[in-house]
Amino acid sequence: MEKGTVVEKGRSGSVLATERRYFQGHRRTLRRRHPGKFLLIKNKTVHGAFDTEEEAVVAGVKKFPGPSASFLVRSVDQVEDPVLYSPSLALAPEARL
Repeated sequence: MEKGTVVEKGRSGSVLATERRYFQGHRRTLRRRHPGKFLLIKNKTVHGAFDTEEEAVVAGVKKFPGPSASFLVRSVDQVEDPVLYSPSLALAPEARL
């Protein structure tokens, strides 16, 4: 995965609103404490700092199993949510939801 990508496991974006607000509100402190790391965040708690996104996601799936589990993995170097783009949806209008 590309560094700075948002990885979210959950039912919808609103499920992770608490995690996003926590990250944005504490970003400077988190960046100072965990430079260059990917954080696993659930509710208002950091459940680990990892070298790679993949490590953080695997840890999240293990720590919060089940289809309704949700958590946020975010790079401390990431300033804001990226705009996600899908070329296949842009090129095939009939495939849009």
